[in-house]
Amino acid sequence: MSQYQKTAVAPALQTKVTHPSDGLRAPGLLGRSPLIGWVMVLLGSIIFIFLAISLQTHSPILQIDTQIDNSLHAIALQSPPLIVDIMIAGFYVGEQVIVAIGALLVVYFLVKRYWSELFMILIAWGGEGGIWLVLAQYFNRTRPHFQTPVWHLMTAPGFPSGHSFATVMCYGLLAYMIVPKLHSRGWKIAVIVTAILIMLYVGFSRVFIGDHYPTDVLSGYALGIAWSGLVYTSVEIIAQRHQKRQALAHPRQEAAKS
Repeated sequence: MSQYQKTAVAPALQTKVTHPSDGLRAPGLLGRSPLIGWVMVLLGSIIFIFLAISLQTHSPILQIDTQIDNSLHAIALQSPPLIVDIMIAGFYVGEQVIVAIGALLVVYFLVKRYWSELFMILIAWGGEGGIWLVLAQYFNRTRPHFQTPVWHLMTAPGFPSGHSFATVMCYGLLAYMIVPKLHSRGWKIAVIVTAILIMLYVGFSRVFIGDHYPTDVLSGYALGIAWSGLVYTSVEIIAQRHQKRQALAHPRQEAAKS
């Protein structure tokens, strides 16, 4: 390789950092520091396995589960209609809103030709549904049942909570893409806190209206952390390796783009 080619390849191999003018994009942090993603996978998997074993072995933790559920149900029955409606809305924030966000992001990434981000959405959203369906049928946990329901009774198995799973996957990704584009530390914190509050709101609302036990929600959070870490990290690693191969194959073109 000539001296010119070496100097041309060098900048092309550097990890591209997104800028505000790039639009909504993943910052590449998980690709540059994959240990973060692998820790997410490990942590989420450990928590989910612990909760799954507790369910299968009828651990005493399930008694606490039931006590919390009964207490919240009693509070829900005595709550004003507005509070109940806000809690019911958590069902839609954790399902229909996420589907809409996913559809909008797919269209946006297609138009912008942001292929890495497009694959993140397609793999994460599609995989979440399949994983939830398989696990829910396998554990086949009956949902809470009350003589006086707060809302309608759901009949599908409740463990893990698909809403909690999806909220971590969706709103976590939005925060991951938005925060690096903000210059103000205050706004960065505000976006992170908002994303976390939405996740907690959806999970709490599912228990409040009697659709889930707390461990259903916690297991959904754990799966969301593990799945997000696996998908988003893997896609960014593959994308960055592809960029490096392209730079080696076409050094002058890649140097011109830099």
